[in-house]
Amino acid sequence: CNPSYIEIPKRYASFATWPNENLSSVNDLVKAGFFHTGTKTIVTCFYCNGSLQNWGPNDNPMIEHARWFPHCAYAKQLCGAKLYRKIQESTQTQQATPSSKNWINQLIINNSSTVDDRWSISDEDTLWQLVAARLDLPISQSLLSRNFNLSIIKRCWEDQLRLKHEDFVSDSDLLMACTILQKQIEYIDGNKEHIIIPIVTMRKNREREKAR
Repeated sequence: CNPSYIEIPKRYASFATWPNENLSSVNDLVKAGFFHTGTKTIVTCFYCNGSLQNWGPNDNPMIEHARWFPHCAYAKQLCGAKLYRKIQESTQTQQATPSSKNWINQLIINNSSTVDDRWSISDEDTLWQLVAARLDLPISQSLLSRNFNLSIIKRCWEDQLRLKHEDFVSDSDLLMACTILQKQIEYIDGNKEHIIIPIVTMRKNREREKAR
């Protein structure tokens, strides 16, 4: 993990010396989670530390990210489940072709796909940066368009990263978390009587049973 490049503006700033001719656009590379290392055309993912080089003008950084670093949760969620599955199926077919191996070796600098995806969050500022990066993901933007409040999406990401130290396994898991939280808030609706605290409820039940 490279916490220094979690924020999009900092990733943009890293491309100050990026060559201009016949390469993938800086905008696409940044959105795909990459920052420029300052060496030739080598870029690195802020999340999985995977590095790629030798970019062409027709390369899609998001797809290449998911193709060569399939265990990167950021790339996986960026693509969405359907596209991610298609990318992996295509990669398996391509890697079975001997002629593609030299090209693959030239492209991949550091394959960190075996790195543990769990985060080590040292402070609230780091947590905020991680959450902010995830609010830019297509799934988060999609939930906003489906009338989920930003505060609910943000809270679900915060709880997931703070308590489990890892991303949601799938888009549907985030959707479920947001749905549950939103229904809880609607049910409570400012009425503290609607808040159920298990230990308190159990004590009240025991007291009622004794009073009978």
